[in-house]
Amino acid sequence: MFEIKEFDSVYPPSEDSMLLLKAVKYARGDVLDICAGTGIIGINAAPLSRKVTFIDINPHAIKAIKYNAVKNGITNFECIKSDLFSGLGKRRFDIVYANPPYLPGDKNRDWMDLALNGGAEGYETTIRILRGLNRHLKPRGTAFLVLSSAYDINKVYKEIKRLKFSFRKLSSVNFFFEELFLIKIYGKSRNSGK
Repeated sequence: MFEIKEFDSVYPPSEDSMLLLKAVKYARGDVLDICAGTGIIGINAAPLSRKVTFIDINPHAIKAIKYNAVKNGITNFECIKSDLFSGLGKRRFDIVYANPPYLPGDKNRDWMDLALNGGAEGYETTIRILRGLNRHLKPRGTAFLVLSSAYDINKVYKEIKRLKFSFRKLSSVNFFFEELFLIKIYGKSRNSGK
């Protein structure tokens, strides 16, 4: 794993990041790291990828990603300050990694609130990402998302099915207050097999 420097006003690598890091071994082709924070996921995926695109709405995160990528000798990357997929046009990706904010709350007073609060119910940002996969995941592409029991996780599963994606749980980690899940989502032209 590469060394990642933490920055003020940027979500630091935490338990959810470590869970998503387990999926880095699947990186290939064009990779998107959305809600990228310090860039820990995309930076570790870069050696296995053609190119990594980092997306974050936080300008401090964009600075952190550039610093950490350069510090670790990563050259096959770009950073885009964007509200989720809005800055990507029609671009599509082989692999999408997302560790979206998932705590219930929509009072975003600062960048850290924005990094933690996924909407009034907690799952709204995750739902927006799922809907964006229709336009930005290649036909045989795969997405890896972190989900949380802090919200009604069945709402997320229903949305995945409504969008006609297949998924499976890869891993989870329990805390006294919540459980985090790593799921793998398959593009529409792919079955949920191996």
